[in-house]
Amino acid sequence: MPARTQNAPVPLGPVLRQAFFRIHHTPTKPLERFFNFETDRFAFANETVWNYVEGEVRPQEEREPSAVRRYTHHCFVMVRAALQFLKFARFDPKGEPLSANALALRIKQVCKRPVWLPPLSREQQMVFPGFSNLRDISASAAGIFQDHMGAAWPVYFRPGNFPICLPVSASAKAKLNDQMLRDLEVGYPTLLWLYNFPSLSINHTVLVYQATREPERIRYQVYDPNYADAPKELQFELATQTFTFEPTFYFKGGSVTPRAIYRGLLE
Repeated sequence: MPARTQNAPVPLGPVLRQAFFRIHHTPTKPLERFFNFETDRFAFANETVWNYVEGEVRPQEEREPSAVRRYTHHCFVMVRAALQFLKFARFDPKGEPLSANALALRIKQVCKRPVWLPPLSREQQMVFPGFSNLRDISASAAGIFQDHMGAAWPVYFRPGNFPICLPVSASAKAKLNDQMLRDLEVGYPTLLWLYNFPSLSINHTVLVYQATREPERIRYQVYDPNYADAPKELQFELATQTFTFEPTFYFKGGSVTPRAIYRGLLE
């Protein structure tokens, strides 16, 4: 059989299988920079349409008077973008800040890149001058980020949404826990969808970025886009192989069904 020449086309089969039906594998090369909650989160939060009080939906008229909530239904968009900026962008505090139009274009360039692709090298990363980190620049230009990170409506038509009606076994949860631990050892966060279908008690996404091992459980620190001030905690109980999420203003706390998302086109 003749040797393949340097210019021979790459077979599309393996490439398409990788993109559409990605089998998860832990990267062998660590991220150059691990996720830091203080600097790698957005300065603003995803806002909820419903009026939540201690995990329960209350009438809208009971809601405290406040500014119009314009940035809602974007939890998927925000956690995806946080990982995209970690992998594909860097900041140069000594540079001249971009104009509003140039900033909008660069945000779109980062956020249109599929989040499951390998991280870019420092030389290839898209540069945001005039700021030290994502939190600072998103505080300065919140509206520009909100307008250009991506629309909320495509999230409802993700192929990865449809397995919501399928049960997730204890062994599958244990496997996911093992994958997250291995990924975090080399700095790769996991984008996690938390739900309790058919219950509507929670339907949300978080970014899992740090783990603490204990004899009976794993305690995960997560970036919850519904909060802009402090991380939240997800736990995996080793004995029961179950995940639990702490109480928040929109969730009473307790058991959740986890599913890793954005690992490929169909996830």
